[in-house]
Amino acid sequence: MQPQRWSRRPSRVRRCAWALAVVAGTVGAASPPPCPEFPAPEGGRLKWVAPNIVFNGAPVQVKELTTRDAPKQVIEFYRRKWGAEKPHYHEYQLDGWDAAIAALRKDCFYTVQAKSDGNGGTYALLGISARPDGGPLKAPGTGFPLAPGSRVINDIEHYDGGKNGRTLLLTNSLAPDTNAAYYRRALAGDGWTAVFDKAVDAPKGTARVLVFKRGYNETSISITPDGSGSSLLVNSVDRP
Repeated sequence: MQPQRWSRRPSRVRRCAWALAVVAGTVGAASPPPCPEFPAPEGGRLKWVAPNIVFNGAPVQVKELTTRDAPKQVIEFYRRKWGAEKPHYHEYQLDGWDAAIAALRKDCFYTVQAKSDGNGGTYALLGISARPDGGPLKAPGTGFPLAPGSRVINDIEHYDGGKNGRTLLLTNSLAPDTNAAYYRRALAGDGWTAVFDKAVDAPKGTARVLVFKRGYNETSISITPDGSGSSLLVNSVDRP
């Protein structure tokens, strides 16, 4: 009898795609999720990618797994680990990866993204996020000015080497120059000084790169045309 597959889509971690462009903020340090250790295939090598971040309001940890096992063997390992206990597991497709599998265990959400390393083995990312313990999550984008109509795709906070950092990925229907004008006004009104402001050629038109400073804090905004508006990557750090 095949185990049931968990129906909930792992959108929170999936949207992150573990593209941890965790570069830079002005927020407090994350608290690691209080979850049991992530199981790993015997002989696999584990390395921290992000031990202490908050993704869209939820604490998250990410490890890198390398093993001589093929991706299908790695996924089979997790099927066996998670298949005997409800809610079992959920497999899904993710661009750039051969396979992905997830499981919910009590208040902890585990995801595995695996792909070939090109030599018969596997490179995988293992993510753990904790279900919030009461009360709503802080809305992504809270505390950062958002141009009209903006959608927050990712909001990542991290603490690394004594630096507090934050990275946001935003989209909206405004042109890059309109976004740039908005952030010049909004950040200047909040005490930031522009130290760099330049137009840059991009595949879909002219992009803009802005850098602001306030005391020891630095915020950079890359604004790229995407055909229907703009994509914005915001990196902030308190001690650059």
